[in-house]
Amino acid sequence: MSPPEDIFQPPTRGELTAKAIRQAIVRIEKGRPKVVEPGRKLSIQSVAEEAGVSRATIHNNHPGLAERIREAGNKVARVQRDEKNTELKELRAKYRELRQEYAHARELNQNMASEMACLVAENQRLRAIVENKKVVGFPSKKGNSNNVRY
Repeated sequence: MSPPEDIFQPPTRGELTAKAIRQAIVRIEKGRPKVVEPGRKLSIQSVAEEAGVSRATIHNNHPGLAERIREAGNKVARVQRDEKNTELKELRAKYRELRQEYAHARELNQNMASEMACLVAENQRLRAIVENKKVVGFPSKKGNSNNVRY
């Protein structure tokens, strides 16, 4: 005679351990662990501490879960690497723009310095003319004696 199928069978110790490991993985992934500090990366060590089992238990008795942890850890590392690469590309583009802006500002500065030197030379020439006693100023046609032509 076979036992009735509707009799409740309590979970085995291995099933309870696997459930604890799965729950620990989820808690760490969600950033809400109970034992390990929040923000710790997903690793077999952190899952073992969170689940209250040894690393050997995960490696030896639950290799599928160990592989899941490794893949999730690698996925996190890939995501972080991709985020860093994206940030690096953005910073490089910004640096390139700033370098171009700097080159343009430098060119403008050189042009302004050249123009300033020309104006200083012209100003010195005009002062020399005004200070020369042999130069006579003529009043403008409007009769304004302030405007002097040379």
